[in-house]
Amino acid sequence: MALLADRGVCIDRFEARIDGMGSDARALSAEGTLPSSAASWDDASAACARAGFRLCTADEWLRACAGTEGRLYPYGDEYEQGRCNTSERDSDLSTKHLAPGGSFERCVSPEGVYDLSGNIGEWVANADPTGILRQQVGGAYANMGKYVQCTWDPPAYQPPEQRYEGQGFRCCGDRSR
Repeated sequence: MALLADRGVCIDRFEARIDGMGSDARALSAEGTLPSSAASWDDASAACARAGFRLCTADEWLRACAGTEGRLYPYGDEYEQGRCNTSERDSDLSTKHLAPGGSFERCVSPEGVYDLSGNIGEWVANADPTGILRQQVGGAYANMGKYVQCTWDPPAYQPPEQRYEGQGFRCCGDRSR
């Protein structure tokens, strides 16, 4: 995990996958591991908890992505096609696919966190104002440009029980693994 010292929190360096089945399913985050690609918020939250962690808050995730200086992308303020697992054309599912964590070596923040832009959209702990929907951040491999920035305006929300291709997660905690 990468330490965000000013927040007193650690964040997975790589997107996570759900390892195991049922009540034994735990979050596993490791370089070279293919992250889960259709995890519901409920699944992701439970997997982090079983691993001794939790879903990151939107503020924690944003800090890892934008840094203290407020970058637009984890690597800087200008979009660089091909730097991360993002699309050349929005929603280009025919040529882009999910990649194992860390496959795009230059898609890393100065804080040492990989794939915060593209690869898989990530669930965070935050709910919408109604408390019903849950927030997603980061964009996925079929997105480009503003849809893989560190922040979206307005934020994206989905039902917590739904599983959509391109939805994944990473965990946070107050200690490192």
